[in-house]
Amino acid sequence: MGMSNRVDVIEGATERRSATAHPVSDNFARWLQAIFWSAAVLLGLLQSWVHRHAMQSDGISYLDMGDAYLRSDWQMAINSYWSPLYSWLLGVALRVIKPSPYWEFPVAHLVNFFVYVGALFCFAFFLNEVIRHQRGEAEKVGGGEWVGLPEWAWVVAGYTLFTWSSLELITLRYVTPDLCVAAFVYLAAGLIVRIRRGVSGRLTFVVLGGVLGFGYLAKAAMLPLAFVFVGVSWWAALGGRRGAERALVAGVVFLLVSSPFLIALSWAKGRVTFGDSGRLNYAWYVNGVGYRHWQGEPAGSGTPRHPTRKVMVEPEVYEFGSPVGGTYPHWYDPSYWYDGIAPRFNLIRHIKNMLWRPDLYSFFFFALYGSLVIGLFTLFYMSGRGRLVIRDVAASWFLLVPALAGFAMYMQVYVETRFVGSFFTLMVIGLFASVRLPDSPESRRLVACVLIIIVAMFGLAVGPSNARAAYTSVGEISRGRDAAPNVYWEVAEELKRMGLQPGDKVASLSYSNNDNVYWSRLAKVQIVAEMFSGAYRKDEDDFWTADEVVRARIIETLAKAGANGIVANSAPSWAAAEGWRRIGSTDHYVYFLPR
Repeated sequence: MGMSNRVDVIEGATERRSATAHPVSDNFARWLQAIFWSAAVLLGLLQSWVHRHAMQSDGISYLDMGDAYLRSDWQMAINSYWSPLYSWLLGVALRVIKPSPYWEFPVAHLVNFFVYVGALFCFAFFLNEVIRHQRGEAEKVGGGEWVGLPEWAWVVAGYTLFTWSSLELITLRYVTPDLCVAAFVYLAAGLIVRIRRGVSGRLTFVVLGGVLGFGYLAKAAMLPLAFVFVGVSWWAALGGRRGAERALVAGVVFLLVSSPFLIALSWAKGRVTFGDSGRLNYAWYVNGVGYRHWQGEPAGSGTPRHPTRKVMVEPEVYEFGSPVGGTYPHWYDPSYWYDGIAPRFNLIRHIKNMLWRPDLYSFFFFALYGSLVIGLFTLFYMSGRGRLVIRDVAASWFLLVPALAGFAMYMQVYVETRFVGSFFTLMVIGLFASVRLPDSPESRRLVACVLIIIVAMFGLAVGPSNARAAYTSVGEISRGRDAAPNVYWEVAEELKRMGLQPGDKVASLSYSNNDNVYWSRLAKVQIVAEMFSGAYRKDEDDFWTADEVVRARIIETLAKAGANGIVANSAPSWAAAEGWRRIGSTDHYVYFLPR
């Protein structure tokens, strides 16, 4: 047996002895964990149910991708903007359950709920590793003057933070892969903590590489962050040749998991790429390129190779029915329509994006009504350690570095709370892990007081809205009918009844990357053209305020684009006299074109 193998066996035995001698939590902590798990699951289920009919354009693209993968339409499935893993989950769920159009969006939210539960398991693994690490650090001190948080406090703080960040920052309202990313971030962070504890073998690094690989398949942004995690794993293993060898193992496994999609994507694009979402967002939010119907403006942003076709100048009408597929081709693969864009480095804009985030900073500073920031400040201040607090925080670098890297990556370009929810959780856990308090009854009372306030603020943040949602949901179930509005389904069903068939093509009098794309998915039709003024007013206003000659010219242009019908989100009372028909009891109207 080689030296490294003997070390792995010794490490494994040490891990087993540690787990046996010190269970992760005592009876009180286990009861708390059961309570917080139950609350997290119930709140997640409630949010999924309340928003079961909600949808957004990103979700439509993922649903379309899932269909393409399952029917082996590789040309359409391989997408340079949207990552594949989440679309696989949605596609498999729809294939297995086979929902009617009415229940298609709720099935997508059911997938979200199971992803959320999976993220909860991943977070539990991470939190248990943090608890074990804290226990190990306390044992090294040998009952000294300073102690960290007790295990019950970790359970309360950890699961409160997870539930709040998952439901309020990331949320189950959106049909997006951000909860998938959160699950992989927690798994990777838990493995990093295990490595830091010094009880990991090669298998831990193999698993870390696999987790990071699947994280990339969930979202391309995880590829640069994978290098951060691998680097942290090397240093967490105390560096040196042995740590480098094992970090290299993680890197190799990461490439093995991610390379099939990387190769397929690069082959489809005819160039080496790991995805175009980063460069497009850079062009949109750093260079100021508009993300709607790019025609090469502003000057210097590149030359479009195949932009959407501007088929009318005043008012602006665009056609995009081919060659990209999907319900709404314009948003199904933005990398195709923006091929030729040339992002330019802009240091000043980077600095502004990093520093000028008042909405984001205020949101996090006042997270849970400021209880997190105030609670951490109180614990650090009352510890009496003075400048040693800086050293205590630095000791949690293996948690803080990945969290700050995630923040820095997004904040330089574009950030939403759902992007950084898991990194925020990771950062706060790292700060709680830095707390050192005098080993006294007063310290334990202080911890209890701080956590009671945090839990109370969590209740205030999520309690009223969820109580109302629970009351409404119970009423729906007791009455045996769905009281939630499902306008998108109603529009889709009425259009079918009025003669529009699955596979037909439609045009829109407004930018479709909002409500229109939702009912189009349920009706199984494709939006191939739209009006887009580029102004903040409604695009439809350009149509309804135009004279009769211009309106006729717009209709003729949309007909030439291949549309079987034109849909408007609203219409004036006189529209019926010109052939516009109201779609059921909704505010939408349709104008059918000759086939």
